Amino acid sequence: MQKLQDEYLHIPLKVWQLILGFSFFRILLALILPLTPQEAYYWSWSRDLSLSYFDHPPLATYSIWLTTLIFGQTIFGIKFAAVLWFLGMNIIWARLVQEMFDKADQTFWTLLALNATIVFELYGFVISPDTPLLFAWSACIYALWKLIQTDNPKWWYLAGCFMGLAWLGKYSGIMLVPSVFLFTLVSKKQRKWLLTPHPYLAVGVSILVFAPVLIWNAQHDWVSFAFQGSRRTSGMGHWELRFVGELFGSQFFMLTPYLFVMVFATLIRFGRKLFSGLEDKILLLFSSGIVTALFFIAISFRSLVKMNWLAPSYWSLIILGIYVVFQTPHKIRRMKLGIISSLVFLAIGIAVVALPDVPLGEGNTWSGWKQAALELDAVKDSLEQRGEKPFVFSTNYKASSLSKFYLKDQPRTYAQDIIGKPALQFDIWQKEEHLLGKTGLLIVDNRREYRFKPTQIIPFFESIKKVRSIEIENYGQSVRKIDIYQCITYKGIK
Repeated sequence: MQKLQDEYLHIPLKVWQLILGFSFFRILLALILPLTPQEAYYWSWSRDLSLSYFDHPPLATYSIWLTTLIFGQTIFGIKFAAVLWFLGMNIIWARLVQEMFDKADQTFWTLLALNATIVFELYGFVISPDTPLLFAWSACIYALWKLIQTDNPKWWYLAGCFMGLAWLGKYSGIMLVPSVFLFTLVSKKQRKWLLTPHPYLAVGVSILVFAPVLIWNAQHDWVSFAFQGSRRTSGMGHWELRFVGELFGSQFFMLTPYLFVMVFATLIRFGRKLFSGLEDKILLLFSSGIVTALFFIAISFRSLVKMNWLAPSYWSLIILGIYVVFQTPHKIRRMKLGIISSLVFLAIGIAVVALPDVPLGEGNTWSGWKQAALELDAVKDSLEQRGEKPFVFSTNYKASSLSKFYLKDQPRTYAQDIIGKPALQFDIWQKEEHLLGKTGLLIVDNRREYRFKPTQIIPFFESIKKVRSIEIENYGQSVRKIDIYQCITYKGIK
């Protein structure tokens, strides 16, 4: 068994045990954890397959479609897509580290560190565009590692394929282009490829893989690119240090304290040596991380940077950080204690989310929606028994998506597009003409982003009235309040 693994998979047995152990743990989490609003949103896309979607490319949604085809339209069916992506990514990480450094202990502790971070573990059981992005990014770097080993140009084309998959996962995958260019330009041995057609043809392969998104956007007036460009640009303001503070604060949490220090120490350590003849394998890992990290750190001086945007830069920097520790054996014990502390930090974070209806204020985005859907179904059934055909909507696309998932028969729901406000993918889906004159059932909760003013709704209906109010309480505190309104005679958007 060990010989087979060493010869064909290059992964030590104990590393396999670690990978499979974490995978089974994620399966358990997928069985017991609630559905997040964003997952419900991406799942709703999978019920209407398309070449692409308004705010993200389609790869995460395609994987949700596949796993729900197997396991049904369930929370587990949705989350299992993330489990599969992360199993594949862990195998790539393990092969890369073992082949690069050929030390079973180093590979084991590197994989343990990577799985001990909240930023990576989160996407192992919560499916989002970041999940396939991270897989494809890792696979692209692995293909370039094989290029270093073999000097065979075929690896350029496989790298191009995975780069295109990264773009198909999330638009930020474009950061792979300057990362790969930096590596190729700085490396004395690999610089020769810039004088051959292979890197440029590989980009052509990437574009072919990405073609579905280009076709969809061409059919929809390039709306995704306009949205991503204008939204990010409009968010740029004057220099504000508070954004930098928020970024580093969020990364301290997402990486866990020990690995946060390791990552940024690695950036400084190898940043000083970038043009000083680093080994190709070290340069490749560092180039994979530094471009994205520096880009978003620079952006954070003028705009809010979300906590997950730096995720693609971290995995290779953690690999380098563990490599440095293994070059100085007296630091290994401290490293092990640090990684164990990260595991404790991770366990506390997961335990908090796993507790039913935990009162986290604005941080709890998932509680109450199943109960509210039962109430909403009761109101809907009552109206249907009287011969009406009501439709369900909300003032936020996330609430609309959660409602769609939990309602029986999972009917079509509508978002703030009903009242003429931008609603992302809901704006793309055509509105049905027969909504005019119908009763709308509005469902909203008291989270800040979902709140609404009745004056915003009244112009679009003859009248509105509250018909149900669902209060979720736990530990003596209010967790969520969800209200259901009956909105009489929809007038449409003038």
